[in-house]
Amino acid sequence: MAAPEALVSALADPERLHLFARICAAPEGLPVDGGTTKLAKRLLDAGLVTVDGERYRAVPAAFREALAKAPADPLDALFRRGRLVTIPHSGKRRQLLLAHLAERFEPGRLYTEQDVREKLSMVHDDHATLRRYLVDEGLLQRSNDGGAYGRPSEARAAG
Repeated sequence: MAAPEALVSALADPERLHLFARICAAPEGLPVDGGTTKLAKRLLDAGLVTVDGERYRAVPAAFREALAKAPADPLDALFRRGRLVTIPHSGKRRQLLLAHLAERFEPGRLYTEQDVREKLSMVHDDHATLRRYLVDEGLLQRSNDGGAYGRPSEARAAG
């Protein structure tokens, strides 16, 4: 279920809007062809369109569902289908995101670099950047030799 902003963003490009209109106007769905694949990807990601066999079909319920959605968690807009799609450069949302990611690590337990990579790769391909941000913010601590990582206990993290 996409946020209203994601739907508007997907339709903001005139070519995508035109493609969406063509899909909506085709009662049997619009045939998938190589020329529309790139434009359609954004519509598919937003949930405005599905692929049924070899045809694109509109999903009008996406608008109703987006409007019926409860007030969004500030992190919701950063994720799509469980994957992080954007990393805020700074500010409160970045702090919330990093705190959310740090919860994947049990306080007091040591993790290898491979363990950290696997956990962060589950949400974003740039696991190295996420790991660096977590260390920079003190949400993960790295051993002097760089071979082990751990999440500080709550008492140490607050101090």
